[in-house]
This record gives sequence, C-alpha cells and structure tokens, in this order.
Amino acid sequence: MDLFTDMTHAVLARVLDGTATRQRALADNIANADTPGYSRKEVRFEEELRLLISRGAPDVPSMREAAAEVDITTTDDVTSPRGLDGNNVVLEREMADVAINSLRYETTAQLMSMKLRELRTAIREGR
Repeated sequence: MDLFTDMTHAVLARVLDGTATRQRALADNIANADTPGYSRKEVRFEEELRLLISRGAPDVPSMREAAAEVDITTTDDVTSPRGLDGNNVVLEREMADVAINSLRYETTAQLMSMKLRELRTAIREGR
C-alpha cells in the first residue's frame, strides 16, 4: 500500500476521516437540539493538517506517517451562547454546517478518486 500512497493521498485520506467525524458530530448536535443542557460538538483537524503541509517532511514516508497522525479532535463548544435550557445548538447553523461539510467530503472524495484513476492509468500504460 505504501508504494502507491503519496503525500497527496495521505492528506486526502485524513481530510476524509476528519469530515466523516465532523458529520457524525453534526448529526449528534441536530439529534440533541432539544436536549436540555446539551453542548454542541465541534471537530477540528484542519489547522494541524495545514501546519503539517506548510512545514513539510524530509521524505514521503515521513509525511504519510505525519498525516495519518494528525489529531481529529471533538470538543464541546463552550463559546456559543446557551438558551434558557442550557443547550447551545442552533438548528439553522447545524444544517448549514452539514451542507458545507458534505461539500468538503464530496470534493475530497472526488479528488481521491482522480488520484486513483491517475495511478490506474499509469499502471495500464506501463504494460
């Protein structure tokens, strides 16, 4: 597998993992929109991934390993205002975030598919 995994593939795979985790958190937020005292969940990974890409790595295997180790953290949102019931979920915001996150996931999946098609083409033409 490592023979066919470059830096771009490793980063795209981590973005897919992060956006999938975010989609689950958003679904939990929506499901708990009426639960008293519920704190909405947030998922973060992009900044660490950006830093990794900008820093780079000495070689491709190191970059693949570093990309796979980028933390995907789920935390409670403590900054959003809470309603009288102590819940800080705003359904409209969650629905907008679902749409944005879905677009990110689909775009990343398409990019991953393009990378795999390139690899398949290279293998076929190498015969």
